[in-house]
Amino acid sequence: MAAEVGHVAPDFKLKSSKMEDVALSDFRGKNVLLLFFPLAFTPT
Repeated sequence: MAAEVGHVAPDFKLKSSKMEDVALSDFRGKNVLLLFFPLAFTPT
C-alpha cells in the first residue's frame, strides 16, 4: 500500500526502545513524525 498525501495512515504496532507496544492509533489527534531506517544496523 502506497502512502498518499492527505490520506490516513493505516494503524500499526511497533516496539518502543523500552520494548513496550506502541500503536500509531495511540497518537490519534496529535502530530506524528515517522522515520524509517531501512537496513539500519545491518552489514549492507
